Amino acid sequence: MTVINKELFINKKVYQDNKNENQTYECVIDHVGDEKYVILELTPYVTTDGEGKPLILEKRYVLASTDTEAYHSGQKEWYVENTKELHKKKWRSPECLGGGIMTIDEDNKSIKTFGTSYGYGDPPIEIVKTILNTVYPNYNLDITITSEVRELVKPKHNRY
Repeated sequence: MTVINKELFINKKVYQDNKNENQTYECVIDHVGDEKYVILELTPYVTTDGEGKPLILEKRYVLASTDTEAYHSGQKEWYVENTKELHKKKWRSPECLGGGIMTIDEDNKSIKTFGTSYGYGDPPIEIVKTILNTVYPNYNLDITITSEVRELVKPKHNRY
């Protein structure tokens, strides 16, 4: 698995939730047009202090989408592989909460989400809305979940 743009991972922005300071969001999108996406939940590597007392934990949700992977499982693998070193001893391997399909139209400043993941199920719509509204405040957003599950394999996808 290759990284098309290392800057996506090294210089990514993390957004803090205005209502919950322990909740953060990250958005890593490496495409325009129509591709699958996943919502991942990261859990801190360390959950207790040196005396075994529970820490107040940050919850991080990630929207990840690339044009190199045809399946939702590949979207997750792409994110995990490309953040392995950055997350070492900070975050555990993420849990996938669901996925769908997104269409990005930069010319018209619009993003549409729809569909669901056959393997992971529906994404948590409120998290999708929060991430996209935060990261793309000047875009027209049409964020929905539908029952559409489709084979979206293109020649540029890995393992095509």
